[in-house]
Amino acid sequence: MNKGEIKKGRVYWLAAILIALAVLLSGCKENNSKETTGTNKNQPSEDKEFIPTEYDSTVTVYVEEKTIAGTLKVKSTNNTGKDQNKIYFHVYPNQFREDVDLLGGFWRQIIDENSEPGSMEVTEVQVDGTKGSFEVKDTILEIPLDKWKKGQTLDLELKFTMKVPRNSGRFAYDDNAIWLGNWIPIQAVYEKRGWVTDPYHSIGDPFYSQVGKYRVNVTVPSNYKVASTGKEEDGVKEQDGSMTYTTTIDNVRDFAMVIMDENYQKLSEQVGETTVNIWYLASDSQEAAKKNHEAGIRALSYFSKVYGPYPYPEYDIVRTGMFTAMEFPGLIYLPKNILESNETEIGSVVHETAHQWWYGMVGNNEVKEPWLDEAMATYSSTRFMLEEFPEHGAGELEMRKVMTQGTEVHERGGLFIGSSVDKFKNIGTYSQLVYQKGALMLENLEKVIGKEKMDQLLQNYFNENRYEIATGSDFISVFSEDLGPEAKEYFENWLSGKETEFKQ
Repeated sequence: MNKGEIKKGRVYWLAAILIALAVLLSGCKENNSKETTGTNKNQPSEDKEFIPTEYDSTVTVYVEEKTIAGTLKVKSTNNTGKDQNKIYFHVYPNQFREDVDLLGGFWRQIIDENSEPGSMEVTEVQVDGTKGSFEVKDTILEIPLDKWKKGQTLDLELKFTMKVPRNSGRFAYDDNAIWLGNWIPIQAVYEKRGWVTDPYHSIGDPFYSQVGKYRVNVTVPSNYKVASTGKEEDGVKEQDGSMTYTTTIDNVRDFAMVIMDENYQKLSEQVGETTVNIWYLASDSQEAAKKNHEAGIRALSYFSKVYGPYPYPEYDIVRTGMFTAMEFPGLIYLPKNILESNETEIGSVVHETAHQWWYGMVGNNEVKEPWLDEAMATYSSTRFMLEEFPEHGAGELEMRKVMTQGTEVHERGGLFIGSSVDKFKNIGTYSQLVYQKGALMLENLEKVIGKEKMDQLLQNYFNENRYEIATGSDFISVFSEDLGPEAKEYFENWLSGKETEFKQ
């Protein structure tokens, strides 16, 4: 490391500590890969074969009005193990409708005096070709069924319109783009306890979904570009001059999309079978764009070698107006401040890239067990940084030391690494415990068993749970089967606020 690199490293971790302290203070105030059917370990059925739901959506985006109109055709097989008389979908855009009080937690970060409401209106539902009844309550769509037999395939068609809200969240717009995260109605997961219809919590990433097959046709004005979870086919010009792009992709948990105006530029590079793109504004820092593109490329390559291959044809890193970075299958958001400045911050792109493995390919209930993806992504990104960008890795470790101080106060109050998102009242505490102390739990274990063994066990975890929904018990069992019952005791202690050393 030369003197310049040492200086950059010091600046990085000092900045990281200041950011960490700010978070703490704010907290105190408040495929195209081979097709697979996979299995769902939470599925309450003796027959464990899981047939993914198929989503086929056709939408038109009216960029001037910031509205969307379209249809969604759904082909769903009853994997629940029993006959059903209802089916449920999440319609997350309704969290931003006019009559919802968005106070506290995540909402404090995305809503300001310039924000405008938005929503999704389902106008018609057809069940197997016949017009059916439905009810939308908050962010849940309920569709009654006469009788949906076990193993039977159901054909649904939803017609809808959307008004995109203006804010700094996952589903919003600014002067140059419309970014659509968690926008397509998505089928709720069914477990032994029934349909999981959790609300859109204000802390964390309150989403939970199984892999599905997606086909999306989107029509936009001719001067707009599209980046999405999949790889778009060449656009087709319509009679009115607009362009229609089609994307088909399998084995993904959601489908995100960004509609960008002519001010956006793109850098591309091939990594194996995957094209890695970064989309940024012409007014952004070219240096920041190149550095984040390089970090995304190297992270995708690194995680593919260490944990398991990345199977999708394209990976898009997109600048949006969201206040922070955010992961979706095959696409991540970067906040504008990262690309506007020459003081290059690459931690966000690496963390969200790690989520392509932990949340993306290996799914989990992000409401009940957020540590399974956030602690894992934080640990994995630091591992990458220490090896590929040592000065940044040192900064992350320094930040971890600060962020994990004083957590016993929260643990005495009943908050732990293993707590569900609905238990947390502010983002600062959530970040301290789930991200930072969760990563520390994994790092301390790695110090004892070594990097090679840690990588081997995480590869096993990945291979056993790819395209499935994993639980904390699944994760722990991979370690305890190899390391013995001491591993189970170690994780259960840390997850419940009782730190112990792992002894082989």
